[in-house]
Amino acid sequence: MAPLFKSGRDLLEQGLDLARRRDFARAREKFVDAAARLAKESGTVEADLARAYADLMGFAVRAPDPAAERALAEFLRTRLGSMELRPGLRPISGGALATQLDLDARDRELTAQTDPVATDPAAYAQALQALAGGYAGITGQVLFLPELIQQRTIAAESRVPVLMATAFETLGLAAQKADPIAAAERFQTAQQYWVQAGEGRRAEAAGHLIETLSLRARCWICGRAGAGHGVQFVSMPVEVALSGLKDSSDSPLPSVDPTGHHLYVCIGCHSAVRGLAERIADRRAAAVAEQLRAEMRAMERRLRPGSGA
Repeated sequence: MAPLFKSGRDLLEQGLDLARRRDFARAREKFVDAAARLAKESGTVEADLARAYADLMGFAVRAPDPAAERALAEFLRTRLGSMELRPGLRPISGGALATQLDLDARDRELTAQTDPVATDPAAYAQALQALAGGYAGITGQVLFLPELIQQRTIAAESRVPVLMATAFETLGLAAQKADPIAAAERFQTAQQYWVQAGEGRRAEAAGHLIETLSLRARCWICGRAGAGHGVQFVSMPVEVALSGLKDSSDSPLPSVDPTGHHLYVCIGCHSAVRGLAERIADRRAAAVAEQLRAEMRAMERRLRPGSGA
């Protein structure tokens, strides 16, 4: 006959079995009960192990909170550093898991930041690079939480190029208005990291920015040189192809696009031309409106009874 009350070790084994079957909510309950039972039966080590398992199952039930991850990391480091944990597909030491949890907590915090370019892009990029260094320090390890929760096998070092690419993209975005050429260089580095990460679309998008920001041209109107299409200069369409006209400047920079149907104009001249065009359009619209009102008044007079129309 089976014993009426399960021992702490029995509850611990039941929790592990449920965890391997991905029944994380019930596994957490077993580990909580096992921690309480083991604390009374056999002292602290096994109870600490059950408590750590319970916290891990909590991360599987709901999204991990960085503060909770750091708290568990500290607990593992001080109480179970050399002990082997085995709730997932492969065992991991408490110290190694603590390091991963600290990295994951920082990863989540940085990922959750909104518009870091508008706040402190240099500090954000530096934090991403430091985090990448942390992941590089555990090269060869499989990230525990994705494997436990999502059954995804992710090598720790695979986060390095993603984080480095994001860091250089952040620096590129921050620099593009003030220094498009420097921004293009940052995006070029980011593109190389995206290629390493196997992110073809992100690499292609970075390549488009490199092409746009590194383009240099001379303003057709004032002759001022600029870099970064859409940043320091823009294109203006013309009805007649200009590619056959001789350039009056010795500058090697183009003032017409390769098709000959668009002028390169600096943002200063473009703003002035656009403002002038808008004022002319406003005056023309006002004149047309006034003419229309005059015609309507004349028609009203003709339609009045006794007007003689």
